[in-house]
Amino acid sequence: MSNGIAIEPPAPSEESNKGGPPKQEAPQPPNLRENMAFSDRIFLAIENPVLRRELLTSLRSNKAFVLQGLFLLVIGSVVYLAWPDTVVSNTKDLVRRLFKTFGMSQLALLSVLAPAFSASAMTIEKERRCIDLLMTSPIHHGTILLGKYFSSVVYLLLLVVATAPIAFVVSWLQGLGPAEISGMYLLLLSVASCFGMIGLTCSTFFHRSQSSLAITYMVVLPQALILLLCAQFIDGFFVIEVAVWPSLIMVVASIVMYRACLARMKLPFDPVYKAAEEEDISTQTGLVLVRDRFPDNLLAPPRDNELLPDNVNPIYQKEIRSEIFGRGTLFLRLIIQISMFLSVVFLTFLYLQREHIFVYYLLIFTMLVSPAFACNTFAQEREKGTLSLLLTTLIKPSQIIVGKFLACLRLSIFLTGLVGITLCFYLFVGQDTSFGARFMNLGIYLFILLTVIVFEIVLAMFFSLHFSSTVQSMITTYTLLLLLFAAPVAGELLLRAFTKMQANEYFYILILSPFSAAASVTSSTRNVASGNLEKVAVVWPLFLGLYWFLSALLMGYIFAVFERKSLESATVR
Repeated sequence: MSNGIAIEPPAPSEESNKGGPPKQEAPQPPNLRENMAFSDRIFLAIENPVLRRELLTSLRSNKAFVLQGLFLLVIGSVVYLAWPDTVVSNTKDLVRRLFKTFGMSQLALLSVLAPAFSASAMTIEKERRCIDLLMTSPIHHGTILLGKYFSSVVYLLLLVVATAPIAFVVSWLQGLGPAEISGMYLLLLSVASCFGMIGLTCSTFFHRSQSSLAITYMVVLPQALILLLCAQFIDGFFVIEVAVWPSLIMVVASIVMYRACLARMKLPFDPVYKAAEEEDISTQTGLVLVRDRFPDNLLAPPRDNELLPDNVNPIYQKEIRSEIFGRGTLFLRLIIQISMFLSVVFLTFLYLQREHIFVYYLLIFTMLVSPAFACNTFAQEREKGTLSLLLTTLIKPSQIIVGKFLACLRLSIFLTGLVGITLCFYLFVGQDTSFGARFMNLGIYLFILLTVIVFEIVLAMFFSLHFSSTVQSMITTYTLLLLLFAAPVAGELLLRAFTKMQANEYFYILILSPFSAAASVTSSTRNVASGNLEKVAVVWPLFLGLYWFLSALLMGYIFAVFERKSLESATVR
């Protein structure tokens, strides 16, 4: 009916009746992106509601101001410690060394912060199950990607630009010019843009934030190490004529990664993840994991349909057989392949009798892998709403804690051992020490690695117990590990290069870092052999004692408050 007048449909023609009733096509849903006016597309591209929303929620938070203050505090402290006390004859060399330290410190901080901002940009939408709503909106895929990208990179660029006053103060000293200042900032902005795109790429292709964050760090940190080595050994690396080439390479790489992300965004995001047994091995490239073969069954045994025997921890069996492989093997396969490739590169240091550098690589590997498995021990159960259910079963709280700890410990030890098995070549390449001394040093190295793995797992479980989100737990764990492990080494290098402080004056700071402990293993043996006993020789025993004490203290706290914290979180939920 329309205005009270009945409208009859037109009578079918004879031609249409010959072949039966005419076929009616199903109505197609309107494509909002296709039917949008050109002005609306321009408006969405310029305004970019995704970018606006992300910036409003991130830049207005207290964390943004605190992080920016800490960033400037660290950079300012580096310049203050390296500032020359008096005017000397080689002022120009001292100023260039100060400027190089200033640029390298910013480069190192950006390498640490960039993955934390961008690696969860898309995975957080998948974990919250908002990705379908975002993809069906009239916003173009490229607009969504650019919004997520700029929301994470703009803050990094803000941090870089905020150090401009400090850079101009450094430029007051003789020996620096506009070429060095402009080259350094061009390189830093390119690094922030490229590392942010690496994190966004991993976040687009992975479904979990912890997987994306771990893989991003594994890709970013080797590149950052290469840039730091170039800045250290190439004279004039921050000059505009030299800095433009790595900057150009990183910009081209960012464009290629953006195109890959855009192609992935056009494909559907399947919310149902295939387990390891359901994966098609023929479609996998590179390494393939088969759970019923050696040594893959050491990483995770195959599923067992039999009933669990008595006196077996059911949480451990659940974690090691189902939870780790419940969403496929892509994360583990990438970790193994990337780490094995890097281990071949660092293997040369064994032949150069610098085995502690290879141990450095293993320590960094454990820093990336162990928290990735342990940061979701309790937070993931809380996110799924199953933590309160665990407490209502017959399983004791102590069994829950021990089962999750042993599962993470098994995975971390297996992956570290798979990469670090080549460390055994150290027994056959040393020349300045006997076989017995090398065997003892190898045992100390392995014990240091075990100590670090245990501490990292316990620390990640501690933060997983106190944070409701896996991402918050993971970022906090990584931040604290970097402060404990890397800050003492960086402080020692600054004090040794720019001050006249003796080693015994900052010795007790070094016991916090496993890198200092690993460096002191061979030096202690050589000092004993030469009769020259230095105080650095006792770094590794103090380190081992301190971190085993901290691990026991944190684990005791987890046992004491686990049930109460879990019930409180369930009540709040």
